[in-house]
Amino acid sequence: MSEKLFFKNYKIGLGFLAVFFVLLSVIVHLLHNYFLFRLLRGIICYTALVYLFIAHGKHIQKWLVGFLFFYGASSITTIWYENGTMASISMILNFLAFLMLLWYIIPKINLKNLTKKFTLLFVLMMLVNGYLFIQLIELMKDMILNYTQYLFMILSAFCGILLAFLALFYNHYFNSKLSMSFMLLVFLIIFAEIFRGIAYYDLGYSIAFVYVARILFVGSLYTLVHFSFFDLKTKRF
Repeated sequence: MSEKLFFKNYKIGLGFLAVFFVLLSVIVHLLHNYFLFRLLRGIICYTALVYLFIAHGKHIQKWLVGFLFFYGASSITTIWYENGTMASISMILNFLAFLMLLWYIIPKINLKNLTKKFTLLFVLMMLVNGYLFIQLIELMKDMILNYTQYLFMILSAFCGILLAFLALFYNHYFNSKLSMSFMLLVFLIIFAEIFRGIAYYDLGYSIAFVYVARILFVGSLYTLVHFSFFDLKTKRF
């Protein structure tokens, strides 16, 4: 009964949760409670995970559980991000979360369908976005606490570039609501991470980017949950 209820009304429930968490995040930040503001990222991740366990039960996708677990753990460890060890752990967990997204998308990509056009696009994305990511990380370099943190920031950046390319290729080849939802999910996560980094390292317009990053983060998890329902229905029906 609960499963049918969640399948029927999940968009409304997701909408309320998304608005609630965005407003709560804004209020908490305005109150300068940065401990709770960072903790909320993890709470939002694990709320989404519990929501999906209730809705999907034993049918919940393993990659999705892995992503939300690692992403939530990474978010919680940012509470102590000023500590070098915890900053490194946070970035490692963040990288593992990105690997969960790759776990989902890579089996769906057939390289035989990779045209010269998309090969060229991939090379251009790697060169342009790789350069931009490296430049962004270089701006943060003096504020990065240790080599491990720096290394996994680089790995996460290139993982994000690969995810963006695969999501574009996936959507181009299948051109379905499912593929479009995954592409939107990937780009929301990437931009949420970029704006969060800019805001944290105070590289410009930090206050505005704090809120933009949190809205994109909540939007990415809304899309993730919506995608999981859509993916599950496709497989089951």
